Amino acid sequence: MPQAFLPSTLVDPALQITIEPAAEPGREVIRILVIGSAHGVERIVHELYRLGFAEVREWSKPQPTGRINEIMRVLTRYVMVE
Repeated sequence: MPQAFLPSTLVDPALQITIEPAAEPGREVIRILVIGSAHGVERIVHELYRLGFAEVREWSKPQPTGRINEIMRVLTRYVMVE
């Protein structure tokens, strides 16, 4: 069953991000969420890239949170279920 990251008060459903089940059995979807000002979120995304954690392109596009001057970006990773 899909769940939305964004508040349901958004008028444009195209802005909704949904959670989809893992594509393969034995894998679990893990999402890392960064929320803050556009500048702060971009600094974190680029710092994690510099540390070798994730490519910048792997993060979602910036999405509004419904709060003034606040965005979020999501990184999806898969881990093996033990």
